[in-house]
Amino acid sequence: MTIDRVDLPDFWLLTWRDVDPAARPDFDPAAVAALVRSLPPAAEIPLAGTDWRLADFWQDRMTKALVERLGAWAVGWQHTVMMEDYPGRGIIPVWWDVELPITTPAETLNRLAGAVVAWHELTVELATDARGRFAAAAPATSDSTDPVAWRAVKAPGIGRFTSGHFTRGVPHPASLSWADVDPRDRDFDSATVAAAAAALVTVENLPAQGADWRLRDLWLESVSIGLVERYGRWTVGWRWSVGEGDLDGGPVGNWCCFPHSVTTPEQTAATIGAALIEWRNWLEDIAERFDRFLPLTAGDLDGWEHAVAHLVTAVGDRTQYESAWYQCCTTVLGWFLEAAGIAPSEHKKLLDHAIGGQFASWTEPDRDLITSVAERLAGQAAGV
Repeated sequence: MTIDRVDLPDFWLLTWRDVDPAARPDFDPAAVAALVRSLPPAAEIPLAGTDWRLADFWQDRMTKALVERLGAWAVGWQHTVMMEDYPGRGIIPVWWDVELPITTPAETLNRLAGAVVAWHELTVELATDARGRFAAAAPATSDSTDPVAWRAVKAPGIGRFTSGHFTRGVPHPASLSWADVDPRDRDFDSATVAAAAAALVTVENLPAQGADWRLRDLWLESVSIGLVERYGRWTVGWRWSVGEGDLDGGPVGNWCCFPHSVTTPEQTAATIGAALIEWRNWLEDIAERFDRFLPLTAGDLDGWEHAVAHLVTAVGDRTQYESAWYQCCTTVLGWFLEAAGIAPSEHKKLLDHAIGGQFASWTEPDRDLITSVAERLAGQAAGV
């Protein structure tokens, strides 16, 4: 499979002049299916089940071929517009990605052709807003001569995607339960880590620094899968780095991200091994902290308050209160609720009630806020 990066027009920079259907009077929707099948990349459709990152390279090549034949407007086949009641904005047009599952060659090419035609038809609608879907969302005043509907869909700057498209082979560590990560329930020999990491990082499989982000992302996932297969699901936290790293807002300092942490195969393997051991040590530290407070008896408000305040501070100190540190904090508090015997179905409600968006990136909460969070969580948890 070809995995060379291709240059495509930036969809978000397209102007009305780029997409105006009046500029393509000879466009024939009925001929698009045959056109799509005639493009060279059409003979290289990935197999069904191919990882989405690799399939994206093929979609990029198909899009480039369409742009060469039809013009820059064709890059928009991967987008559509839905009217949504968006929080704080009212009913506005929102851009959605178009899903193109890779199935059989015939089905895949037919779906792609259909998406191109649908995008053309959307531009026709935008030329006049004949259905009246968009005019109300257009900016009140504008010096632009572009159609009102086009101004409306360009105004929100809001995009969505189908999350199922970006399926990962390993979970985010924040989605794991305490049962998944509790170090007391699983043996771990740190002396084996260096060899295990070295086996996963070789000259042959390590992407170059300038490699496409999809190849780097796929490689990082393959390392995580290798560690999971060797040691268990708990290992996915090896990349949950402090600050704005691969996985934002975690407790790991040895790993940051591909650009900063990947060097030679030998040094990279050593860094991964150190990050995994650091993550394991963090889990052991958390387990020891849990043991200081558990079990907690029903109604023990003081015990709950002290435990929660202690854990918030411990996580904050470890994550340095950097970007998204509160996600790690929420995760650890959820693990504590689980370890205390509170049903998982109650965790989100309790944590939302206690924290409610009050923690912020790069901001250490003051003592009063920590006390308030601890009191609210204790008040709910002690009575569950």
